[in-house]
Amino acid sequence: MRRTTLTAELISEAEGGYSVYCPELDIYTQGETEEECLANLREAAELHLEELGEAARVRRVIRRQIVVETNA
Repeated sequence: MRRTTLTAELISEAEGGYSVYCPELDIYTQGETEEECLANLREAAELHLEELGEAARVRRVIRRQIVVETNA
């Protein structure tokens, strides 16, 4: 069994619940709570990696924060 550490970017939705994005695998899912959201992402990532097998590619993600200025 191989373990892979992935990123979970949680987004609080205006209508309730959360969306979550995993940039290494480029997959999204959602849930009502943070815990449900993370569990759904874990399941989706496991299925994604199992389905692709050796062809699975985990992308290297580099994060930077930027500052933007607007007149709004």
